[in-house]
Amino acid sequence: MSTVPRRVAVLTTGRQDWGILRSVCTGIASQPSLRTVVVAGGMHLSPAHGSTIDLVRADGWDPVALAPWLPVDGATPPPPADAQAAGALAAVGAWLRDARPGALVLVGDRLETAAAALAATLAGVPVVHLHGGEQTFGAFDDALRHAVTKLAHLHLVSHEEHRRRVIALGEDPGSVHVVGAPGLDNLHRADLPDRASLAADLGIALDRGPVVVVTVHPATLETDAAATSLAVAEAMREVPATYVVTLPNPDPGGETVNRTMQEVAAEVGGVAVGALGERRYWGLLRVADAMLGNSSSGLIEAPAVRLPVVNVGDRQAGRRREANVLDAPADGSAVAAALRRALDPSLRAVLVAPDPAATDGRAGERAGRIIAAWQPPHPPRKPPVPA
Repeated sequence: MSTVPRRVAVLTTGRQDWGILRSVCTGIASQPSLRTVVVAGGMHLSPAHGSTIDLVRADGWDPVALAPWLPVDGATPPPPADAQAAGALAAVGAWLRDARPGALVLVGDRLETAAAALAATLAGVPVVHLHGGEQTFGAFDDALRHAVTKLAHLHLVSHEEHRRRVIALGEDPGSVHVVGAPGLDNLHRADLPDRASLAADLGIALDRGPVVVVTVHPATLETDAAATSLAVAEAMREVPATYVVTLPNPDPGGETVNRTMQEVAAEVGGVAVGALGERRYWGLLRVADAMLGNSSSGLIEAPAVRLPVVNVGDRQAGRRREANVLDAPADGSAVAAALRRALDPSLRAVLVAPDPAATDGRAGERAGRIIAAWQPPHPPRKPPVPA
């Protein structure tokens, strides 16, 4: 048997996935039979999105930087979605052809993730997919997630419900494993900042009334992908609070959402940031009083800290919900009413503690063990789907 560690490439393209992949990279690296190669591209290399490759480096990883598929001058608008996907396909494909890793780890449902899965298929590199089997009916991410599932060979899902759905899509049950949500492993970091450190870093007082974390992304399958941002902005004007806004990813409609959220943050005396990074984000979740917007974080991360969430519009329709989530239509008055309810201390008082098994800080470790025990198929064939 070969004693040379198998190289496992992990693709990260921005703030939205590094928080999930950080502990997975550590889990892979802890296995003597594996070697982690972190590959960074997309928003990580874009000044407009915080040049977050520096956060990857700060976490102790020295990533391989792909050719960028987003502008790197900080001023040029992002190209259309199809051009972004084409750029990601070319950049990831070129790296895979040259590096020939033993497998490629991907997470989630973004357009560059689907492009990378296609690149791996064309290069004959087996794919490991995290967070498959979930549903988000309001965005094209839903279709992209399932497409990645069909191109993947090993599936590491966050919940038994998602395992059943991946199997229903025709995947081999033996290839589908529940590891939990690796992003929740960040809750156990010892370096999360406290309220005072966050206030100094963000340049805003966090002790003068309720703190609300706001994230709005375009709902790409809606007629008006930016409508949710207008409703959220109206609610922010109506409900007094300290608002910390994280800006959207470069999806169709993202520029309009970005402009709206920056304007309203300044108007209500809040702050808007391109990327907080995992340390600051999880530190903020621990001190916040509510979350507002349409991010999956409200349905995945927020329950771990018993944080009330106002989920606006249909972007996350179909995703699992815990008791912390209050759904509201993309209507300013309805969003404001839901936010007032979320900020009522009586709501948080009745939220139950999260399942210890889901927040044990070991999802990345489980993922590493499963990848180490897995024998990637070469060539990367999949078993036939029974008729």
